Amino acid sequence: MALLEIKFWDVGDFNPGTKSAEGRCTWGGSSCSNKPEFTVTDRTGVNFGACDDHVLTYIRDRLTHGA
Repeated sequence: MALLEIKFWDVGDFNPGTKSAEGRCTWGGSSCSNKPEFTVTDRTGVNFGACDDHVLTYIRDRLTHGA
């Protein structure tokens, strides 16, 4: 069973100066120019901004690789 940690994006979820704090989707990598709508947490506990397209990629990753 995988633990999914997803919440609505908030600038307070990120360290200042990070791309996620700047309002970029970082789960989609550097090629994604969409605004993040969600904050997702990876297996190591790091938060990433995720747009509505890439939140599905996050879910697939967590279900595939577990917690």
